[in-house]
Amino acid sequence: MRTGRSEPEVVLGGIPGGRGHNGGRIAFGPDGMLYATTGEAQSPNLSQDPASLAGKILRMTPVGGVPSDNPSRASLVYSLGHRNPQGLAWDERGRLWSTDFGDDVWDELNRIEAGGNYGWPTVEGKGGKPSYIDPVVQWRTQEMGPSGLAYKDGKFFVAGLTGERVWTVDVDDDGQPVLKAHFIGQHGRIRDVVPASDGNLWFMTNNTDGRRKSPGPGDDRILSVPIDTLDLE
Repeated sequence: MRTGRSEPEVVLGGIPGGRGHNGGRIAFGPDGMLYATTGEAQSPNLSQDPASLAGKILRMTPVGGVPSDNPSRASLVYSLGHRNPQGLAWDERGRLWSTDFGDDVWDELNRIEAGGNYGWPTVEGKGGKPSYIDPVVQWRTQEMGPSGLAYKDGKFFVAGLTGERVWTVDVDDDGQPVLKAHFIGQHGRIRDVVPASDGNLWFMTNNTDGRRKSPGPGDDRILSVPIDTLDLE
């Protein structure tokens, strides 16, 4: 039996930070590696700097080492060119996906490829430039503001902050996304979303972060609804 307090251990330090655009999602992948999203910390050029940990998706061992099969053997950088990625999820084929908070025009859902460059700050949304990977889905910033991302039974669930809604995304066999919005304006800003083993969709509001003018007296909350009650078709 362990007694006493456990001291925290730093797995990775030296990630640039700022007053905003800090990413911050961490998750273990199906390969057992630890993935972390980092924002560009309001210094956009860092996203394209391979030597910086900002504006990236990082991949590391559980103790912070560089996996031998990373795109660069000396680097934790798994993908670059991100502005403020806040969601991570893997589909049934083990492919990594991420949401990215855009600037003034487009928010994104990206399928992440090892070593891929997603374009920020040169491109926001679908730029059609061969040097960069376009998002699978783009939304106008006022209807999304993506944060948490989850995947279950062929569908992605995306938490929307600015748009105050939950989105579902079904990507068909041809790679074409089918989108639906849920709970529009009913609960305010949605920070994270998790499909649970009980068949419910759990999601968390974030109305007391200073970005919403009139948070309710019960904010913030964790809410739960049966997934089969949502109109997903």
